[in-house]
Amino acid sequence: MSTTPNNQVAVQKNITEMVLQKIETFKQAGELRLPSDYSPENALKAAYLVLLETKAKDGRPVMEACTKESIANSLLKMVVWGLSPLKKQCDFIAYGDKLSCDPEYTGNIALAIRYGGLKYHKANAIFAGDDFKFEVGIDGRRKLIHHKQDLSSIGGDVIGAYVTYELENGIQDMEIMNIVQIRNAWMQGGSKGTSNAHKNFTDQMAIKTVYNRMCKLLIRASNDAPLMADSNSDDSEKKTDIISEAKQEVIENANAEEISFEDIPNETPQAPAEPEPTQQKSAQSSNSQTEIPY
Repeated sequence: MSTTPNNQVAVQKNITEMVLQKIETFKQAGELRLPSDYSPENALKAAYLVLLETKAKDGRPVMEACTKESIANSLLKMVVWGLSPLKKQCDFIAYGDKLSCDPEYTGNIALAIRYGGLKYHKANAIFAGDDFKFEVGIDGRRKLIHHKQDLSSIGGDVIGAYVTYELENGIQDMEIMNIVQIRNAWMQGGSKGTSNAHKNFTDQMAIKTVYNRMCKLLIRASNDAPLMADSNSDDSEKKTDIISEAKQEVIENANAEEISFEDIPNETPQAPAEPEPTQQKSAQSSNSQTEIPY
């Protein structure tokens, strides 16, 4: 028997509360540490509001279309990453009956700042007609020589995009992609680069793609030193292994149902009959903006 709309909302709220309990359990056991500037309670409440309006491809609410385990694990994945859905740092996307939490390019930037030492960043699209020149130094790092453009070139054909950035240790570098590389990256996404956003805002989508590429290495090569800095001296020995087995399980198997939430009921107890509120249907958010596969 399928759950009623009232029951779906209640079960969904139950899942978010269950995830928060799991997080507190991990934290108390020293198996998970979160950034000091991140509130899992606020993030889960925000996710709850977002999920209320998120639909699967067939138009059904993800609460009805996706398994409870995948919903719970996607929420836990969001918290482990320290991302906020209301800030569009991540999206909840249904793949069949599995819900996934996918980082947006803004989320990748946040992670690169938090863990990768990213201090400064600025991206631009390169249009046909721009006077653009860069060089590769003997250290292998790219350097922008000049980029001159005028109003006649802005809004024309996009031929590439780049990000100049500086790290906390003073290293400066540049990530650059030509339009062929960018479109190849788009082909890895669900829309294959054919969405209205890709067609109408090609420059912005190209910038997002090059940002993802720049952040990928910074994030993957980072460590958890920022989290260690938040530790208390009394329990530092107990929590030396920041990337715990629980955290690894969440990141690597978030949608494989390895983490069980068996206490989540299929249906909530039936309350006395009341008029059911009208649900406002909204379109599922697209993940076409984060096309770089990890």
